[in-house]
Parts: sequence; C-alpha cells; structure tokens
Amino acid sequence: MVDLFGRDESLCLLANAAAQARAGRGGLIMLRANPGLGMTALLDAHSATARGIGMRTHRIVVLPPSGCTELSTGLPEWTEPAVVVIDDLHRADDATLLALHELAEGLHDRSLLVVTGRHRGTSPARFERLDRMAVVHDLLPVEDDAVSAVLHDVTGGEPPESLLRLADEARGNPWLLTRLTDDDRASAVTAWATDLAGGDGALLRFAAILNEPASVDELAAVAERAPVDVLAGVARLAALGLVEEQAGLVRFRHPVVRHDVAATSVGLRGSAARTLAGRGAAPAAVAEQLAHTPMDAWTLAWLDAHADRLATQPTPAVVELLDRAVSWLPPGNSRLHPLRAALAEALMWSGRIDEALRAANTSLAAHPDPPIRHRLRAVLALSCIREMDPEGAATALDPERVHGALPGRLAAIDAAACLLAGDLEGTERAVEVAAPEAAHDPLIEVYLLNVRATGLFVFRNLAGALELLDQADALLDISVSDRGQWLMSRLLRAVVQDLRQDRTALQTVEEARPLARVFGAGLLAWLHTIAALASFNNGMWDRALDEIDAAMSLPDLYGMGGPLHGVASSILLNRGDLPGARVHVELAEQSVSRGAAVFYEQITVLSRAVVADAEGDAQRALELVRSLADGAVGVHHGHAVSTVGARIVRIAVAGGDHDLAARLLAQMRELCAGESAGERNALMYCQGLVDSDVDLLLTAAEGFAQNGSPISAASAAEDAARILAASGRPTDARAAYQTAIDRYAALTATGAIQRADAALRAYGVRRGATGPRRRPKHGWDSLTAAERRVAELVAQGLTNREVAERLVVSVRTVDSHVSRILAKLGYSSRVEIVLGFEQRG
Repeated sequence: MVDLFGRDESLCLLANAAAQARAGRGGLIMLRANPGLGMTALLDAHSATARGIGMRTHRIVVLPPSGCTELSTGLPEWTEPAVVVIDDLHRADDATLLALHELAEGLHDRSLLVVTGRHRGTSPARFERLDRMAVVHDLLPVEDDAVSAVLHDVTGGEPPESLLRLADEARGNPWLLTRLTDDDRASAVTAWATDLAGGDGALLRFAAILNEPASVDELAAVAERAPVDVLAGVARLAALGLVEEQAGLVRFRHPVVRHDVAATSVGLRGSAARTLAGRGAAPAAVAEQLAHTPMDAWTLAWLDAHADRLATQPTPAVVELLDRAVSWLPPGNSRLHPLRAALAEALMWSGRIDEALRAANTSLAAHPDPPIRHRLRAVLALSCIREMDPEGAATALDPERVHGALPGRLAAIDAAACLLAGDLEGTERAVEVAAPEAAHDPLIEVYLLNVRATGLFVFRNLAGALELLDQADALLDISVSDRGQWLMSRLLRAVVQDLRQDRTALQTVEEARPLARVFGAGLLAWLHTIAALASFNNGMWDRALDEIDAAMSLPDLYGMGGPLHGVASSILLNRGDLPGARVHVELAEQSVSRGAAVFYEQITVLSRAVVADAEGDAQRALELVRSLADGAVGVHHGHAVSTVGARIVRIAVAGGDHDLAARLLAQMRELCAGESAGERNALMYCQGLVDSDVDLLLTAAEGFAQNGSPISAASAAEDAARILAASGRPTDARAAYQTAIDRYAALTATGAIQRADAALRAYGVRRGATGPRRRPKHGWDSLTAAERRVAELVAQGLTNREVAERLVVSVRTVDSHVSRILAKLGYSSRVEIVLGFEQRG
C-alpha cells in the first residue's frame, strides 16, 4: 500500500502491542498525525495484522457532526482477545472520551488493545489525560528513502527531476506525494485542504494567493475580516497542519498545497490587488495578484505609475504583467515606450538576458525619446558587462557618444566597463564625465563608489576601499534600488575582506550567491572564483574544490578558468597529487582572461611557479616570479605582487635568489599599508624569510593561525624549522617542525608533509614517534571536514537535497559523502547518524 511506505517502525510498534494484548497484557495506543500522513491506512494495515494472528477487530466509527460513537452510551462487551480501532478521535464527543478513560484504567490485565488515531494539533487539552494513560506515537513525514519509494511506485520507474523537485514541496506527506502525478492535482489538493479547513476555507485561499509569508494584517484586509478573527482562523489552520504562524506571519506547511490552492483561487486576485494597492502595499505584492487577472484600464494605470520601481526588483509575476501590458497597448500609445523600457530592464534584472536584448533592440528601432533611449542603451551595456564583455558594453554606448558626452548614468556604466577591461585611464575619464551628476543622482554615486573602491583595493588601500563600499551600501539601503550594483558591492566587499584575511568574506559570498544565481553568466563565475579563493585561504579546501566544480559546470567560465584551475592546482599539489596539479596548471595556461578575470592573472602565474618549484625546476620558478616582480603580469602590473607576495618570496628564497626576494619585499612594503592583520602577517613572514629571522617567522605563523590562513601558518612554521635546523638547533627545529606538520595534517596536506619531511631530513631532523597521528580509518575522528559538515546537517534533519543547497554542491556529492560517513561510522541508516551525533554532545 503506497501510503505505508516508511511506516515500518509504526507497524512494528502496533504488532508488538497486539501480540502482548493477545497474551493478556492489553493497553491503549494514541496515534497522532497531521492530515495526509497515512493514519487511516496504518490503522487498516494494523487491523489486518491483528486478524492474521487470530484477534477479533472492532472498528468504531465517529459520526459527524455530533461525534457520537458506540462508546457514547457506555462500554460494549467485547469477546477477547481483540483490537479496537478508533480513527478521527479528534472529532469524538466528550462521552466517548470519558468511556475511553474508564476503559484505559483496566486494560493492563485484559486481552484487549485499543488503538486510536487523531489529528495532532486539534484541541490537545482534551486529550492530556488520555495521553498520560496511553502509549503515544507520533506519525512524522516520511523520510527521503520512503519518498523515493512512493515516487517509484506512482510512476512505475525512475521519477523525473521535475517530479523530484515537486516532491520536495510535499514535505514528506504521503497523501500529497500520491497526488503529484494526477492530471487534476490542483483540484484534488484544493478539495482536500479546504475540506479540512471547513469554515476557514476562504481564509486558506486568501493566504494562498498572497505573497509568502502573508501577514495577518494583509489577510484581514483582503478577506475583509477583523485581525483577531483572522488570527483565530490561522490558529485553527495551523492545528490542522496546513499552515504555520509566527510573529503574525503565515506560511503554508506544504508549498505544493499553497501552489495548488492558489491555482484554483484566481477569482479572488482582482479584489485582493485593489485592496492591497489601497493599503499602500509593496508594488510587487500587488503585481503578484494582477499577473493572474485580465488586463484592464485600472491595471494599466496602476502599472504605469509603478513600472520603473518594479523593473529594478522584478519577480516572474512582474515580468509577465509588463509583457502583457506591452502586448495589450496599441502602437502609438504614450505609455508604450516607458513600459517597453521597464520590461527590458525587468528581463535583464531577472537574468533573462537574451529576451532583454531583444526587447531593448526592438524598442530602440522605434526611435523613442532620449530618456527612454538612454535606459535601453543601459540595458544593452549592462547585459554585456554581465557577460564579462566590456568591449561589447562600450560598443552599445557608442551611438550615444555622437551626441556629445555621455549622460551621467551611461558614463557611470562606461566607467565600470572600462574598469572591467583593465583600462584604468579610460575608467578615470569616464568617472570625470559622470561625477558632476553624482551629486543629485544617487545611482550614479553608487556606480562611482564601486568603481573607485575597485581602484583602491587594486592599489592595496583596503581600508579606503571598505569605506567607499560602506557608503555604497548605505545608498543602496536608503536611496537606490539597483540589483546589479548591490551584487557588485557584495562581490567587491568579499574580495577586500579576503585580502584582509577576514573570515567574513565567506559570509558575504553567501549573501551574494542567490542573486548571482539569478544573473548567472560572468557574475556567477566570478562569485565561484571569489568563494574558491576565500575557502582556500581559510583552509576549507574541500569547499574550495566544490566551488571550482560548480564553476566548471557552467557553460562558460568567462575567463575565470585561470584562477580557478590555479587554486585547484595548489590544493592538489599540497595534497600530494603532482600529476593532477600539472593538469590544472596546463588548463590555467590555456584559459584566456577577460572581464574581472584580468585582475587574477597573478594566481595563474603563481600556480605555474609553485608547480615548477615542486618539480625541482628552480630556474623556471624564478623566471615566473621575476615576471611578477617586473610588472609583466596583470593590468595593475607590479601591484600583482601584493596579493601573492608571501608565496613568491618563499620561492625566491628557496631558489637562492636573495636579491629577488629582497626586491619583492620592498615592493610589498611600498604597496601595503599594513593596516590589516593579513598584510602585517604577510610582511612579517616575508621579512623573516629574507632575514632568516626565526622569531619573525614563528610570530607570523601564530598570526596566520589566529587570522584564518592555516596554509601560511604551516609554511611559516616549516620555514622556521628549516632555519633552526640549519643553524644547529635540532630540538627547537623539531618543535617548530611538529607545529607545521600538525597544521598541514589538519588540511590533509600530505604532499606538503612529504616535502617538509624530505627537506628537514637533510638536516637530520625527523618526526619519529612524536609525529602527528594519522587520521583513524573509522569513527567520528575519521571524518574529513567536509564529511563532518554533511553529518552535522543530516543530524539537523536536512535531506540530501537540502544539504546540497546549503553547501552549494551537487546532490550526487552529498550522496557520496553520506555513503562514506555511514561506512566510516559503521552505521546503516541516517537515523543512526542523528543519534550518534547527539550522543557525541
């Protein structure tokens, strides 16, 4: 029976209770569940099992609307052994409950089992005493394996990805899962939900059509009911398991129910839209309703007044509404050009770039007035910037240059395009054109703040860059609605934070990720690059590799292949996979930088130098380091040294070129103000290398460890150990060496450990019995950092798909992690992971 997938534990509990009752030890079992979780099917299956072992079964029916049962007039005489089953006990009258109280007191020495089922949230106070006298068993939503079994059963094979996504919205409700493939699903689900809701059915429909979460005040307005009455109705719906309410906000427990109820409640949307508009609700909330109603004069007038604002924060409903309005208006209507421009902008900010370009070009062909024309040119240029095509952006703006200097907003976009192309002089010229208008146009000011912040951190004024980004964020919070500049500000902030060795860089990346996914293309590839670098620098190498894998799955890397392969090469090299590191270096060399990637070319050169050094080709490694020192790499020339200085100074010292090392250190001192912990530690490390100063190296190692750069902390300790060993201080060398090895081991940097072993062995320093422990093969300590993260999220009750979304990896990757976790821990199910995690404390 489909509804019983995943109910083995419940069936076993009931079967054991029936067997005990048959032996003369009866009892009362209270089953509780939200609607749709298979209570009735479970009771039917239990009755069949009881009959199979020779017990009589009695099904007591609760009669609507009074709730009367055969227990209402007293206790019958049942021939024992027997099982009595009562479904829908929440509807029973008080007399039935009193009879059950009396019956339960004498069941312990009878061959009689009473099994009841009721809705969990309905009038819990009525059942408190019975719950104390009974074995209470809650039916919960079925888990992932049961969901898969249900879907295989209803489809007769492997369910498609679209059905799997829809199943997530059923939240493990078996009844809903079995309806997902029905042709009339929306009608069936709505009938089920509104039948449960009873007199609150209309309220449920209004909650479904409003944007989620719906506020009680909004519900009261559109339903034309008092807020106190709505709150009481919401409480009843919550007791049925249909919605959840917190702090006056209402959400559906099952998204598929909300979707289907909304689909059958279109007739309510027109009045809801007018009510919300009259209350001054957010335009997006009104547009959500109007997108499902016929176009009329009132809708068009309202849209004309709000289109510009809607276009900057579009939802699918906004795009649909604008598109219908443009199609509805006749040629020559005065509202047509502004609405076309708003549609093009909404399509762009929704990530539908090809459609945005078609809409913009079509509108330009109609020769609109200059203000509309400028908006459309902005769409063309910004769409090119999204594709990391600054030359295309400049070309899109060229037709406006024939009219003289670009207007302020287009000049600001031109500045961003020039910067993306690495044209710093062109950037300055465009900024000069745009700057006069920034004083009275906050959007231009935001563009220029982001552009100037980029210039400052390129030249290592990190504090100044953050100050400008703070100003941009303030304007974006208060005065400006521009999704592109908000995303740009987040990405730039993450870069600066990572340069400062600030762990919050990864948090900033996560703030930006949802919108980057909407925009896709070059901005998403850039986000993955920022995240990979920050994860690497913070010692989260599995996460860095996941980011690289995610980027590699994109149709185009938009020039980011160099830094991405460079990071992967460094990780593989440190983990002992030199052939794999070589492959990534070769791929990095083949990558052609464009757009933002031109600011990361030093990462590619560094990875080539590090691999050459590991291969013993010191001459080649030094040549590559000199190219950085000579300013031959990157659009910012010698400033590239500042971001990779510690690692290239190390290569110069190891290669015996002390002059090159000193030159690099001097460049770093000239470029870096030392205002952040990251910069101070890097300068201290490099000075320690150049001067063979053990104290500086050990101090830098501790600074790196405290400020989130574990690989640098390990390297600095290793370098200190080498100098101590070379100076005849083996005991001190061994202590520093052990610190380095412990830090490498935490990163599973087996390749770095092997190279350190070989280097220190030349001085007679060995770890011996005091070396670091190997990771055990079994138990919780055997889990890698990535596996521990997955285990923790599984223990929190997340499905594999939810874990994948949280960690931004594929479901397949999470499946593999879970399989390895189970194998290492000797477990056979996810439940054991939950229990084991809790027992660990």
